[in-house]
Amino acid sequence: MKIINETHSLNLKEDFSIERLRLQADHQLIGEKMTDLVIVEHHLNAYINDQLAFKLVCTPEKLDALVMGFLLSEGYIENFAEIEFIYVCESGERVKVQLNKPLVLPEISHDTGSNSISCGNNQKIRQAAYKKSLLPLPVHDWSHETVLMLANACNQNAGLFAETGGTHCCAMSIAGELAFICEDIGRHNAVDKAIGQAVMAEQNLGEAILFTTGRIPSDMVIKAIRSRIPVIASHSAPTDEAVLLARQFNLTLIGFVRGKRMNLYAGK
Repeated sequence: MKIINETHSLNLKEDFSIERLRLQADHQLIGEKMTDLVIVEHHLNAYINDQLAFKLVCTPEKLDALVMGFLLSEGYIENFAEIEFIYVCESGERVKVQLNKPLVLPEISHDTGSNSISCGNNQKIRQAAYKKSLLPLPVHDWSHETVLMLANACNQNAGLFAETGGTHCCAMSIAGELAFICEDIGRHNAVDKAIGQAVMAEQNLGEAILFTTGRIPSDMVIKAIRSRIPVIASHSAPTDEAVLLARQFNLTLIGFVRGKRMNLYAGK
């Protein structure tokens, strides 16, 4: 597998002149002129075997890892050996993926909008969960100390969020050690970036714990199961579909990791 990433220091944030409004004790609204940093919204078109396969709205960094993680977590590939190369153009707006196998893809119009950075359609998620023949995860151990370490890593290392307030953060451990931290305007993208970095580094995802600052819907659980990640945790809440899928496929699902406490929704 070859990765060619021609992007160089794409802008992640932009300065905007704004007016900050404050309500005073006398209920008068006053304004203050200032400059604010705003996160960049980047649009990416990905081609597989020369056919437009998917469109993403993302933060323009680690785009090769984002595409790699998306390919695995969305079921386009089962392992990185199926990829001949990933090419990211200089602007980061176009990515070409060549697989060593044919792949039947639905037609996507170039004029349609990019995929949403929020959750997908529930019916599509259910269909994906069962039609893609997800396999139960093997029995695994996990450490609450590692989960808390990942939560702290996100709190302390989310630099783009500290500057703009506009990103989600994802941290991944491998065999109990902090391995990757990724940020993106989309919580799914941040997860895919971490997965992609692990695959590119040839790390064993069966030894991974994934922490995200966003809520965990069922499509996020499916990403973890497809990638064979045994544990996913969040600062926020899961959905009912996420809990049911996690229990069905032996995924450890943890929510509301706050301070020294957490809620265990699935797993032991």
